[in-house]
Amino acid sequence: GVALVVAAVLVTHRGSPAPSPEGDGVVFVYFPSLCAAPGDASDCQEIPRPARPAFSTMAECSAYADVELRRENNPRLMGSCMKQREG
Repeated sequence: GVALVVAAVLVTHRGSPAPSPEGDGVVFVYFPSLCAAPGDASDCQEIPRPARPAFSTMAECSAYADVELRRENNPRLMGSCMKQREG
């Protein structure tokens, strides 16, 4: 009987999703900035937006940043993805 219960538990939990490596409640938020000189992050100002795009992984945020920066085609623009707690 015990072996049957153990086998049933293993089968039902085998396909469950893996826990998020970033942890629960963590998102990555995209922040665009306009810099004084192309490629120089020492003098940049965040571009205000009514809402900031948020992503569940850094990879998703980085991919979004790449698309946005290519679309804008301005060498003074920089994009950052910052880890934040949802709130």
